[in-house]
Amino acid sequence: MQFKRVLYYEDNRVGDEMFYRLLLFDERGKLVKDTGLTPSHSYVLQFLQGIEALLGAITKTAKDINNTSQTIVRSDGQMNFALGCDAPAGDDTYGIVVGTNDGAIPESNTNYKLDTKILHSAVGEAGKLNYRAVTLVAPTPIAGNVDLDVSRPFINETADPIVVKEIGIYVKSYDGSAWHYFLILRDVVSDFSVSAGYTLTVVYTLRTTI
Repeated sequence: MQFKRVLYYEDNRVGDEMFYRLLLFDERGKLVKDTGLTPSHSYVLQFLQGIEALLGAITKTAKDINNTSQTIVRSDGQMNFALGCDAPAGDDTYGIVVGTNDGAIPESNTNYKLDTKILHSAVGEAGKLNYRAVTLVAPTPIAGNVDLDVSRPFINETADPIVVKEIGIYVKSYDGSAWHYFLILRDVVSDFSVSAGYTLTVVYTLRTTI
């Protein structure tokens, strides 16, 4: 399910930081569970390497999701292909992604991928979720805060519950000949069970506070 800012906004003035929120909707679209805004400590090294390259207008390499050094930003006119996370429906290669963290890997600023990503399926394959499109909400001032929201729904079309234990954002960048994918955020979350027929919506909120 898509979310509306009014649905989950909280006046939580704690400075500039990242939050995540997990919302669970039943088959009728009714909100049945909401974690509320939860502080995220998930920025990883690749995020700042990408920002450094953008701010400095330099070419930069970073560790991609295959643990290989690849170009994350180019300084020769390819900026429009850097750090994209606006994935369409059905594309689990980038945007907000979720996983089961089978290896119980803790959060670390050197994480370069989710431990165990849940894959996309539009036909209800066991253990997979239907990835819907990523939505970005333009930054908006509200009560002294400015929030940039990134959200994505995941539909469980299988016959069994699927437990999500990690979330994050993959971005894609183009090096002039090929696309490469990089983790910029990762959070290990409390076990979040998505029942058959239910929809999990993950929201990341980047907030600045006056």
